[in-house]
Amino acid sequence: MKRILSHTVVALAAGLCLRLFFVLKYPANSGDTVLYEQMASNWLQHHVYAPVDLRMPGYPAFLAAIYALTGRTGEAARPLLMFAQALIDLVSCVLIAVLAAMLNLMVSERSAWQRVCIAAIWLAALCLFTSNYVAVTLTESLAIFFTVAALLPLSLQVGRVRNNGWLFVKKGWRWANDYRWLATIGALLVGMGTLFRPEAPLILIACWIVLGVVLIAQRETLRWIRTVLYRATTKEGRAV
Repeated sequence: MKRILSHTVVALAAGLCLRLFFVLKYPANSGDTVLYEQMASNWLQHHVYAPVDLRMPGYPAFLAAIYALTGRTGEAARPLLMFAQALIDLVSCVLIAVLAAMLNLMVSERSAWQRVCIAAIWLAALCLFTSNYVAVTLTESLAIFFTVAALLPLSLQVGRVRNNGWLFVKKGWRWANDYRWLATIGALLVGMGTLFRPEAPLILIACWIVLGVVLIAQRETLRWIRTVLYRATTKEGRAV
């Protein structure tokens, strides 16, 4: 039994079964469901995104892509949409496990990061508070994905600015350890997440605070200011 539970594939299979259970037994609607569907249909049929001041465009664009790929719209496309959200949510579970293992390695490279990874993926896969969102036409599943995806490079960047300079990749693939690359990828993922949820930039603000604590303690205040400017505008990339 222990050997079975130690496999990530088993955890993902259990997570998929849980999400399909919600999709098949408890599909739900919300007050925003019809609005998102109307915006997506309008975008697909008339090539116009409107009204523009009600919701962020990311989720209607995702719905429009599902409609275009499946040839179905509205309520007829909901089962396929929910299945797609279930798959995206499982990818988020994998990213959560990677993030947990990475943070554990930052603390100590001798740590049992494999156990941390397994525990994290089981907790994420079987979390009822997030898995039920795949069964409703809402942005939550994609917002979780972009949040976790953004936290990976941002956490790596914090690890790089510390005095010990923890490396994600020891040899080759140097861009994975490059400070500016990590800042760029993190900011890009936060920007993509903002297309789904307007509060996504709070992730950057939190990262700026952590970087400020680390860099100011190391008497590198100017580097911290340059990092903030680098993430805020692409024009400051050379200054970091």
